[in-house]
Amino acid sequence: MKKIVLHYTHPFLVLILLGFASGSVFAQNAQFEYDLKITADPAKRAAYLKQSGEAPTPYEQVYSLIKGSMQVATIVDKVDLRKDQYHISSTGTLGAVLSTVLQDQKLIRDSVGTNGPKGLLTNTYQEKRGNTELLIAKVDAPKNALNFYKVSSRTPPVGSAPYAGQLLDMLTVGYQFIGRELPAKSVVLPVTDGRSLKTYTLVRGEAWEFPFDGAKVKAVRYYKTTSKEDSATFEVWFSEKEHAPLRSVIGLNAQYGATIQVDLKKIPAL
Repeated sequence: MKKIVLHYTHPFLVLILLGFASGSVFAQNAQFEYDLKITADPAKRAAYLKQSGEAPTPYEQVYSLIKGSMQVATIVDKVDLRKDQYHISSTGTLGAVLSTVLQDQKLIRDSVGTNGPKGLLTNTYQEKRGNTELLIAKVDAPKNALNFYKVSSRTPPVGSAPYAGQLLDMLTVGYQFIGRELPAKSVVLPVTDGRSLKTYTLVRGEAWEFPFDGAKVKAVRYYKTTSKEDSATFEVWFSEKEHAPLRSVIGLNAQYGATIQVDLKKIPAL
């Protein structure tokens, strides 16, 4: 597995949170709704494209429409945690203006797997970003491998990656600590986005009073370390009581000139 270098070309940004955990398991069914806001500098993006010679993506219209900061989407995650298995489905819907420009495209994600003492373990993760092809990552247990498919897992895989131990995906990482302890130290996490398997390292930061839903909620911050090769920043706040992700902020590198912030609207009953 290689160390992660964050690259994002879509207005939706999925929460990239944390992983390894231990403790009791329980049954829980809840819905989490988030607001997604982008702060963008279209001039910076245009300058990068000119310098690199890259062609703009179909979503470049999003950056050109954003003046400063703008709420662009709503994400709804349906989380079903049972004694020995889980199912998480997620739908990201663009706001009215962007939905018209991008022809009502949505971000659809789905994850199923097991729930046990070590936390959520991915078996199959699927993701479809607007008009792009469906991406599928599926565990091949006998070979200790994760296979990658496009459109259908009935076709031959387009790639594969070996793995050992716990495997997470872009949905399970967000809900790994509900009913379990938050990590006291840094964590190194194997995570799939449907295309590949990468390694995330996140550090536990400070605890503070987080302004949330008209009140203050105690929360703990986790942040990703950066390097010359990977300048993208990431930080997330988990509620101290429920361990729900209240906010995540991703500072994209110079090639995008944007910051993405995802805020939970309300903590559901847990």
